[in-house]
Amino acid sequence: MQCPDFVNAYCFGLSSRKVRTALNFLLPMLLAASLPCSAQTTVNANLTWIASSDPSVTGYDIYYGGVSQQFTNWVDVGTVTNTVVPDLVENTIYFFAAKAHDGAGNESDFSNEAAFTGLNITPEGGMHLRMLPKSYTSDPLVFSLDASAPPGATINPTNGILSWMPGYAYAATTNYLDVQVTDMANPALNISETVMVVVSDDLEFQVGAASVWAGQSASLPLTVTSSTSVSNLQVTLNWPGDQLLNPTLTCFSPMVAGSLIQQGNQLLIQLQTSTTQPLTGTSPVAQVNFQAASGQTSTVIYSLAASNPSGNTADGTAYANVSAQAGEVVVVGNQPMLRPQGNAGAGRALTLYASPGNYQLLYTTSLLAPVAWTPLMSYQQTNSAQSVALDPPLPAVFYQLQQL
Repeated sequence: MQCPDFVNAYCFGLSSRKVRTALNFLLPMLLAASLPCSAQTTVNANLTWIASSDPSVTGYDIYYGGVSQQFTNWVDVGTVTNTVVPDLVENTIYFFAAKAHDGAGNESDFSNEAAFTGLNITPEGGMHLRMLPKSYTSDPLVFSLDASAPPGATINPTNGILSWMPGYAYAATTNYLDVQVTDMANPALNISETVMVVVSDDLEFQVGAASVWAGQSASLPLTVTSSTSVSNLQVTLNWPGDQLLNPTLTCFSPMVAGSLIQQGNQLLIQLQTSTTQPLTGTSPVAQVNFQAASGQTSTVIYSLAASNPSGNTADGTAYANVSAQAGEVVVVGNQPMLRPQGNAGAGRALTLYASPGNYQLLYTTSLLAPVAWTPLMSYQQTNSAQSVALDPPLPAVFYQLQQL
């Protein structure tokens, strides 16, 4: 029996019965954002082929599974020349092969195998994916990436780890990376694998940080990074309304309008751009102005979680992938506070929060009594927060701040 010829850019190769196989993958279906984080994203595989010229062929069968040459799923697709295999688990390798059959149920040989993996990533998110499971074969394998792969994509020829970090230019695109796997001991086990990488659009709110003396005013910056144009934005901030008073909003170009609504301990922020000048890239978009409540003796850090972010592109399409980073406000009272800056590569550093005045920074290498504090430096506190770079040779150091 003459077997079907599969067409497209993703060929599996020829079998002894001239069965050729190829894949063209559909855009994955994304689960709703309201589903729990443990919910898996599914992808579809779309197979297309040329009908067999053998008059005895009455249909085609598609076989696939998660283990090479062990097909756990079978679909009789009839006389059509394409089919969709739905609900494949993202970031999971599937092996496909095809057969033609006649009216009596006789089948051709299997086509050569091909493998498929589909996954979703965000711009600048990075991807590191092993092409085949270690159990595929014990033979030495050599992995190579087709020249049509996007710039920056690489594969380790020995272990098959495929790496790619798409930039924002690849946002909202579907990309196919073809890998050839050569079995150095048994060429019959050579296989091709197509990896479908869907790079989503990306919109991110970054709520900044601010420090302020109790009773004084300050501003909290808001920044947006987008993979394409943005015309409308919205985000909600947790807001300690009894400590951060009278919040107002100031918009920056290209924002043409904005609103801030205080709802208990939350701020609803909405921003609009001009349709002729949409926002792209990373830009400061606004700031929240406020006054810290007076009479606060301790220095307090308020974490401002951001939730329910949303945004539209210039043509009104809603962004599918939207995130928001929390910000913070430090209200500095009469009692000073030291905060380490965690960057080991740059040496030790401290942020000093204190009311205005002259201070002395002291250190000790042991907190066992009697503690001996040694003066390290004296300085004048002119801002609510000041940074000090420290890199003593001692392995463990404790610091305290004392007003003069």
